[in-house]
Amino acid sequence: PLPAATGGKAVLVGQKEPLSLNVCIRKRSRVSLDNLRYSNHNSSTVFNVTFNSGEWMGRYHARPDDDWNSFKNTGIFPKSYMLEPGWHVIKIYVEDFQHTFTEGIVVDKLVFNVDDPWMDNDVLSCKIICTEKNNFPIKIPLLTSNSFPSRMEQRSFPTECAEVDNVDIPLYNAFIDSFTITSSLPQYKSFSNRRTENTTNCPHLSAELWRFDNFTLGPSSSEVLHSKTARMSFYSSSANQFIVIIRFYLEGQKKGSVDSKIGSLLTLGLKTLSAPMTVAMRYKEKWGNLSKPETKQFDKNNLQQVWQIPDFSWTEDNLNYIILTADSANLDSVVDNLRLEKRPFKPETQKTIYKSDDVHIVAVYVEMWWLSPDRMSVHLPNGQTFEGVAYLQVYRPIPWNDGYSQVFVLYQDGNARFIPVTPEGLDWIPFGTSVILGQTYSDSIRPYTSIQQLDIDPERWSMRIFYKDGGSMLLNINSTYSETQVQVSQIFFTRDRYTLPFATIRSMYVAEGNTDVDSVKVDDKQTYHVMDQWGYVQGRSFAFYRSCISRHLTLSPDIQIDVLQTRIT
Repeated sequence: PLPAATGGKAVLVGQKEPLSLNVCIRKRSRVSLDNLRYSNHNSSTVFNVTFNSGEWMGRYHARPDDDWNSFKNTGIFPKSYMLEPGWHVIKIYVEDFQHTFTEGIVVDKLVFNVDDPWMDNDVLSCKIICTEKNNFPIKIPLLTSNSFPSRMEQRSFPTECAEVDNVDIPLYNAFIDSFTITSSLPQYKSFSNRRTENTTNCPHLSAELWRFDNFTLGPSSSEVLHSKTARMSFYSSSANQFIVIIRFYLEGQKKGSVDSKIGSLLTLGLKTLSAPMTVAMRYKEKWGNLSKPETKQFDKNNLQQVWQIPDFSWTEDNLNYIILTADSANLDSVVDNLRLEKRPFKPETQKTIYKSDDVHIVAVYVEMWWLSPDRMSVHLPNGQTFEGVAYLQVYRPIPWNDGYSQVFVLYQDGNARFIPVTPEGLDWIPFGTSVILGQTYSDSIRPYTSIQQLDIDPERWSMRIFYKDGGSMLLNINSTYSETQVQVSQIFFTRDRYTLPFATIRSMYVAEGNTDVDSVKVDDKQTYHVMDQWGYVQGRSFAFYRSCISRHLTLSPDIQIDVLQTRIT
């Protein structure tokens, strides 16, 4: 321990005790050592710094000093190197200078300069490992090379919540005729199968919409109270009657949320009550009318009451408000809390609609879909029809564990997920990056299409999508041990092909090592960080992958989109 050292501690490096430090690099970068903070004692000391046991960075002569606690700076070392991504070792060793004994040096800290704007301390200290090479060869080069180039657009935004799809990259091609989407296991080497959700920094996932705690309710209440998302005002209409109005906004379909559609529970809990109190609740309905009053009785044995507000009562476009009218001989009552919560969701229900030795298809029904009341109907060759489906799951049997592996999911909003079959030794692996198929609508921060009907031919592993706007496309699925590939063809769009995408990538990036995607490789040549402001980029093949091992959905797949054919209509 040394008081003047950074953090109060430093490391002694002697003549026979070199110091080796692990350093990791995210991408191929020029690395220099800008400073080494050290101290020495009594004798002159010469020390060297090398990378990877051979790449010399510099030699430094430290003059004698009489205080280990007196730290000095070397400044910039003379050499810098281009280092490949991955793991490197920096070594500091003290020379046997002029055959004299030296106690060595005490190293406080090293300052590196890495030519990479996305480099951080977690990567540098090897808490996050990044791969050296990521190759995504074009699947059918002869077809792809003759197609008109597509363009991808950067519309991503930062987030701190790992459950938000903040990566938003639409792909445009006015002449698109067919393309493939290929999912494969990450190219980095990791045997961790992390797959649980991470709701840290995700307040929007809470059931609670707003809440007020510990306030006085009565004729003497006059202040205006604010929560993070609501405003509460008090009014007195008579000696024994007072009114509370809570005003608030709710997010809805335009923000990709169900908050303004799903019903609510309003809870009023009192701490004390000396005389009975009657509270009538009304609210402004979606279309502007006031609801009929619903009355609850409070007394010393009933200090908490709950009002149920039905689905589709709120609006996302205007201010919502709730009116509480209280009648009581109490001068003032102390409220423990007044809160509005989303009602509990009912569990999803599943129905197997087709099962054979080769494929298993499940229709999933969701009580409150974010695009409600829109749903899709699913049709089979035998004439069976299944209405009101929110999304569809496709499984294939795998012989090594006598079970089924989910390989494809398609939601009513056009969101499709792909994954290779589960590798031997694992029970399941998670989905990650998804692709919205078709021309999206722009009235929501959450891009979507609206699928009206699916015609499925299970044994051919094919399905035809019919959109609400009249468009359609054909999907052919092929799932193998190494990858799941979907070929999209017979594309018919009814809206502007120039300004609307044919597919949109949706994924997540919080920070290096907490991602579902961190890089895009175009035509297996140029690589872009997924959050850089690159605007538009042209290409015929687009691979969305992670170069650094992620602690979020670690084995979720890389996704590659190859344009196969284009035609002028």
